[in-house]
Amino acid sequence: MSRLRLRRIFWRGAATILVVAALVALGAVVKGNFSDTDGRILGTLAVLLYTGGALLAGLALVERGRARWLGSALVAASPVALALMLLWVWSWVDEDGDEHHWRLAWSSMLVLLAGLLAVTALLLARQRTLERLAYAASGLGALAVTLSVVAIWQHDPGTSLAKALAASWILAVLAWSLVPVLRRWSSVDEQDRAERVLATLDDVELVASRGAVDGVTVEGRPAPGERLVLRKRS
Repeated sequence: MSRLRLRRIFWRGAATILVVAALVALGAVVKGNFSDTDGRILGTLAVLLYTGGALLAGLALVERGRARWLGSALVAASPVALALMLLWVWSWVDEDGDEHHWRLAWSSMLVLLAGLLAVTALLLARQRTLERLAYAASGLGALAVTLSVVAIWQHDPGTSLAKALAASWILAVLAWSLVPVLRRWSSVDEQDRAERVLATLDDVELVASRGAVDGVTVEGRPAPGERLVLRKRS
């Protein structure tokens, strides 16, 4: 199955999940009460969206050809996290008997979040300097998630761990947020560049430009995921 077909299936499934979630919520409103089963169904739908989005992000990074090991790790971790979170959603009771279930579920959710932060930062970074910042955000995110998992499995984390946890999350979110901001800033500086030659074939050039080139104006733009190819007419 191609990645394009997989993405289409995911987005169709995401639309279906949102519709089903709305119907479950409306059913709860009409019934006048929100049962445990309704909550479990909504939790299942949310988990499917979360892990499915992480899976697609990992596949996108693998397809990009950069840090494939990270994308592959996120792809492999997504179904494991899905299983652990679903186990907690459907075995949850208002007692202490499922203590390890919720710890495993939240730990897997946070590990997946660390992967998402790293993968999305690398996908957003287009320049080498921004890639370094993306890797820094990945490291800070991994540190924040590690401290969070330690806090989850400790009954009394303590003040020092709580402060380190808060500081690491603040720095991780800051580094991640700077990647798209600096990318947009650098693109503003590049707007003054008139032309950029992408490829040549004999005496023909494929030129990227924000305006008309030699009187020729191109109206259409490549769709997301498409690439321009210059070839001889057969």
